[in-house]
Amino acid sequence: MRSDNFRLACGLYDQVELLSMRKTPVKITYNMDDDSALEILGIITDVYVINKIEYIQINGKHEIKTSLILNIQSNPKSFR
Repeated sequence: MRSDNFRLACGLYDQVELLSMRKTPVKITYNMDDDSALEILGIITDVYVINKIEYIQINGKHEIKTSLILNIQSNPKSFR
């Protein structure tokens, strides 16, 4: 059972904020609620907390709970 109250470690949070500020392309792999994995390419446009749940926003529209993130890769080859 996953906890929605999961928070990114401070160092990782800082890296995510830096990727967002620099508008660095990323590939994020994350779990769906049914445990299937999805990948999304884009720019991190926001990191925020709502009701004690932390989210990363991609491309200004896709919101991902940080508790579901499996991997964040900066400058993926598919962007080059």
